[in-house]
Amino acid sequence: MAGVRVKVRAPLRFRAARALLRLLLGLVFRVHLEGEEGLPAGPYLLACNHLSWVDPFLLLAWLPPSPRLHFLGRRSAVYNRRWKRWVLMFVGGVIPVESGQLRHLSEAVAGVLRRGGAVAIFPEGGVGPMEGVLQPLHSGVGHFAGDNGVPVVAAGLAGTHELWRGKPIMIRIGATVQPSRSLAGDMAAIEAAMRAALPPYHDPGGVRPWPWLTTLLR
Repeated sequence: MAGVRVKVRAPLRFRAARALLRLLLGLVFRVHLEGEEGLPAGPYLLACNHLSWVDPFLLLAWLPPSPRLHFLGRRSAVYNRRWKRWVLMFVGGVIPVESGQLRHLSEAVAGVLRRGGAVAIFPEGGVGPMEGVLQPLHSGVGHFAGDNGVPVVAAGLAGTHELWRGKPIMIRIGATVQPSRSLAGDMAAIEAAMRAALPPYHDPGGVRPWPWLTTLLR
């Protein structure tokens, strides 16, 4: 990556918001994080499957505060609800974009990485239809990794497609893919790492209190 990378400690406001978010989500769901020791200490891209509105909040709350995690989000989806706008403004770290803004997108990602941050990307480009299934990936994550010379860490989520109080949720950190000179090769490696990171999902059955959580911030 061109230029000097500066590792910036996450600000106190973000740490406080993250702690509050983790407390609230921890009261509602049973969240387990696996493999966090594999996360790089410096800038990186996180490539994760996407099942629900709650996914970015879980990653923000359970992944380490430094390097600070940022997200790419469609402006129409980020600002479509008042409560969502309030929460995202409080937590911060969201890069609002729309399709066709590739130059702005690339510049924004590069800026975060230069400042020592991390960027989480949902390469499927949308919310998946069911647990344990990875949709075809968009190649943006491979371009960002190659252009900036940073690794891609695969991650997998399970348990967020349908939500209720007490629902068990798993976040698994998988393998790290180092960028090469081949976009096709990088994308194949990223897809394989993401598939391997997907946690197994078994419907827990039983009573499902607060099922409205599934659509709370859609």
